[in-house]
Amino acid sequence: MPARFFIRFSLSALRYRKQRLLLAFGALTVAAALATVMFGIYATVTKRIRDEFQSYGANLVAVAVNGGTVPLAIVDAAKQAGARATPLLVTSGHVGGRAIPVAGLLTGYPYWHVQGDSAIAPGKCLAGEALATQFDLKLNATVALEGQPCMLSGILSTGGAEDGELIVPFAAAAALSGIHEAASVIEIQAPGDQLEAIRASLAGQFPAADLRTVRAVAGTESNVIVKMRAALLLLTLLILVITTLCVTSNFSEMVIDRAKEIGIMKALGGAEQRIAAFFLSESATLAILATVIGYLCGVLAAAGIGREIFGGVFRLQLDWQVLAGVGGVMLLVSTVATAIATARIWNIQPAVILRGE
Repeated sequence: MPARFFIRFSLSALRYRKQRLLLAFGALTVAAALATVMFGIYATVTKRIRDEFQSYGANLVAVAVNGGTVPLAIVDAAKQAGARATPLLVTSGHVGGRAIPVAGLLTGYPYWHVQGDSAIAPGKCLAGEALATQFDLKLNATVALEGQPCMLSGILSTGGAEDGELIVPFAAAAALSGIHEAASVIEIQAPGDQLEAIRASLAGQFPAADLRTVRAVAGTESNVIVKMRAALLLLTLLILVITTLCVTSNFSEMVIDRAKEIGIMKALGGAEQRIAAFFLSESATLAILATVIGYLCGVLAAAGIGREIFGGVFRLQLDWQVLAGVGGVMLLVSTVATAIATARIWNIQPAVILRGE
């Protein structure tokens, strides 16, 4: 059949069956937008969830096997293995002749609730709310810590041991205790899928350190990632099944509505495969257009959802791999749906159609 006949066939469908084509196009566009959102989140959900879990603390800690301290070299070794490491040095000091617990850190934690400035900087310190109440410490006042006086920049509340401690820079705690190139504890945040490998590597390099996995954090992180990815996959499949049914329904009705045209083409020698190819070409064109529009809408939606769920700025992320994936899926959905619908073509009898029955 000449190409111009295909063009007339398609234009006829657009002119007289516009509503059904628009419904099919709308279903494919919505599916493409949702698939873009799902694929985009699916590809980044592991990193985003791990970033969120980092605010809950370490999933691996290094402590001395027989008490004492662990070498600071573990920090560099952990970083080389792809993990983040923070040393903690616990010691004691004196304020007004009274002993107080002192903790030296390089940085604070996002989950801390701090009144004032949470930054840990030279010459500054944070006090736990229990310690601040006990010593009547006020913001911006000077804490007369023997050997390391500091300005109280914040009062923190964690519900943990920090509430009774004075938090100072790690270097200040090292000078106060006389301990150098060592820490009481080193907290390590390792990627969930590399946790055991990093733990084994560090344990081999530092036999005097006891590398302990924080199961409450590590196990929860792994479970959340697996369940989130499974939920996204199931939702995507459900959306695609519903879209396939919708497109199948619309094209089935189009085949029924155009039974007379199909009967005439078959009477003129048109093969069923060629006629079915007309419908497949129409649906493929719709799928390509729906992919472009749906992808753009999906990118906007994914940026908004990402900001609301994970925080941060509204950032558009154009990923050509996601676009190619969505396009491939939409073409597959439209092809399967149309193939199911066009199965009716083989049942149309030209003689019956020409008799007007």
